[in-house]
Amino acid sequence: MATVPNGKFHEVDVNDLFFSTTDSKGVIEQANHVFVDIARTPRENLIGAPHNVIRHPDMPGGAFRIVWETIGAREPVSAYVLNLAGDGSAYWAFATITPLDKGYISVRARPCDGKTVKLVAEIYARVREVERKVMAEGGSPARAARAGQDAILNELRALGYDSYAAFMHDCVPAELSARSKAGATIPARENADGFQRVLLHTATDIEGRIAKLAGELGSADELAVDLDQRVSATLDSLGALEQAIHAARAVSDAHEDDAPVVANAAPALEEQCRKVADTMRGVLGHVDLMCVLRHKLRFSTCLAQMQAETVCRFAVATIDGKEDAATTASANDTLVRSLTGSVEAMRTSLTLDREKVGELTEEIEKAEAALRLTGMILGRWRTLIEKFGLADQMADALPLLDRSLDKLSDNLSGLHGSAERFNSTVVAFDADALEQRLNEIGSQNAAIA
Repeated sequence: MATVPNGKFHEVDVNDLFFSTTDSKGVIEQANHVFVDIARTPRENLIGAPHNVIRHPDMPGGAFRIVWETIGAREPVSAYVLNLAGDGSAYWAFATITPLDKGYISVRARPCDGKTVKLVAEIYARVREVERKVMAEGGSPARAARAGQDAILNELRALGYDSYAAFMHDCVPAELSARSKAGATIPARENADGFQRVLLHTATDIEGRIAKLAGELGSADELAVDLDQRVSATLDSLGALEQAIHAARAVSDAHEDDAPVVANAAPALEEQCRKVADTMRGVLGHVDLMCVLRHKLRFSTCLAQMQAETVCRFAVATIDGKEDAATTASANDTLVRSLTGSVEAMRTSLTLDREKVGELTEEIEKAEAALRLTGMILGRWRTLIEKFGLADQMADALPLLDRSLDKLSDNLSGLHGSAERFNSTVVAFDADALEQRLNEIGSQNAAIA
């Protein structure tokens, strides 16, 4: 008999992380005691059941369609989910789901970013109405879910996100930051001994290292956005400069006979500005790509941080006697393998980040040289205008030209400083050492299993 919502809610404690693993079809294979407690359902009723056993009827099918499409492509995903406990009460969870072998592992936490949770709840309510309307008109659940998926993506586009991935890449770091501010801390068990003590100590150290990396990436992310804005401002300055040259050229063309040097230089200057603008647009495209890569890298790092914390909390629960001793070794193996996979993915992303930063550095250096050359040529042209006595005729155009030159100079200085700060954020992280430590833990766990 299906559980019926009773209108009551209960919250997940900020220090609780709960996880479950499923096969490729979403059938639950493993679950920690926190999941059992939060779901208010006996463990024997969860293991072997489809994960939608805790689905709340107010959750739109479109949200689950997005999740399944993402993990079906073997990519991690995160989502805010309203679940239904076995006693009829509801609870919100912030879920991260990662492909694992032939199935998936889901780590959930209390949503701590209240503003976003409220926003998502409002979106879900509107989307669910869309789905119910499709069903009322005779549409199938699958058709309703497709309509719901489209509605969710439309809602996100209205918020400025061009994809669900862009949205979740913002949400995961924000949630971890909010959890930290809410007081989430990993407990210590100084009196523990044996493998669980080693596991807890090692996982806590790894979580701290990953959390530090996540913080550094947050700063690097901000620098990428700053650099993006600097390049955009430089492009705007070049556009204004082209307009100023065009206005001055109208005067110089009229005096081509008595000041041919001034008139002949104008077309080349306009062409130089266009070339530099094309170069800057290429830089802007590369910076935009770096922003996307840094967002994704930070997202992956935060996922790994949550997984490392889950290993720690599961070890604490095992030490405290809250987990089933018969299944602890198997769960530890799953958690450690999942974390190892996430660290490996981080290493791949960090390598790509360093490569792309190197390419961007070369592009910016070329753009800076082209901008400096443009400024020098324009400065000489400005001198020629004075030399040939055209300043009075260009009384309207010259102030615009001078302001554009000054603005370009300022932008060049700002671009250089921003580029230097950005280039200094090539992140160093010894993923190999972490993987080695995780492999050692895995071997120890296998030996005692």
